[in-house]
Amino acid sequence: MKNILIFNDFSPEAEHATQLALLLAGKTNANLYVWNTFDKYENPVARELAVGHANEEDAEITADNTNWILKLESKLNWQNGLIPVVKSIEGLDYAPSHVLSIVRKYDVGILIRGIAGDGEEVLHIEAEALSCSTKSGCPILLIPQKFEYKLFEKIVYATDLRFCRREIVTFLTQLAKPINASVLIANISAQGLPYMEDNYARTVFADTILSRDNQEHIYFSNIRERDVSRALDVLVNGMSNDLVVLVNNKFHFKELVGHDMPYTIPASINVPLLIFPS
Repeated sequence: MKNILIFNDFSPEAEHATQLALLLAGKTNANLYVWNTFDKYENPVARELAVGHANEEDAEITADNTNWILKLESKLNWQNGLIPVVKSIEGLDYAPSHVLSIVRKYDVGILIRGIAGDGEEVLHIEAEALSCSTKSGCPILLIPQKFEYKLFEKIVYATDLRFCRREIVTFLTQLAKPINASVLIANISAQGLPYMEDNYARTVFADTILSRDNQEHIYFSNIRERDVSRALDVLVNGMSNDLVVLVNNKFHFKELVGHDMPYTIPASINVPLLIFPS
C-alpha cells in the first residue's frame, strides 16, 4: 500500500476519521500525512473545536499542531500496539488544486475525509472531496462519524462486471491482504444492459478478474436486483459488508447518491464509501 493523506478540519468527524486512518496506516505499514484544511489559529470555530477536544490540563494548543493527534496515536499504541509514522503537511495551503503535487511528493495512494450527517442524519458527499480525488487520481475514503471504530472486514465493489476495472480490483486486493478482509465483486447490471446469466457471469469473473494473487480474498456475487439502492441495502445490512466501493460518475454511483449535487448517501448505507475517480 502507498501512503495515506487525511484532510483535517478539526471537527469531531475529522477526529473520528483520523482514528481509523491511524489504524489503517498501522496495519498496512503506510505513512499517514495530515493536511489541515484551514489554520485553526486564524479561524475561531476551528480553534474552539480544537480546544474543546483537549483535556483541561493541556487545553493550550501548541504551535506544531500535534497535541490532538498525539493523543490518538497513544490510544492506538495502547489498544493495538501499532505506531504508524505520522507527518503534517506544512508550507502549502490546502486547496483541491494542490492535492496532486502532495500526492506525487509523498507517494500517496488514498485520501481520507470524515463526513457527518445533517439534522436528519442524512450524509452528503461534498463536491470538494470528489474534486480532490479527481485532480489527484486517488480514491477517496469517506468515513461517517457514527461508523464503528474498526478495520474493514468485508468490502463490496459494486460494478457491472462488463466494465469492472482491474486496477481497482488490484488496489482492493492490496488493501485486503494486510487487514485480512474479503472483497466481494457484486455484479449489478447497468441500466440499459441485459442481466448476465449466472454461469456466463461466473465464467467471465474467473477468466478476467480472478487470479493466483487475489483468489484468497476476492469473491463474486451476481445480483439480480436492478435497483442499486435496494441491492446495496441488502449487501450492507443483510450481508454485513462494511465498506462500499464505487466509481465516481460510473456504475453505480449516481443510482445510489443521486444525479445532482449535493449527492446524498441513503440512510441505509451507514458504512464508509471508497470512491475511485472515473
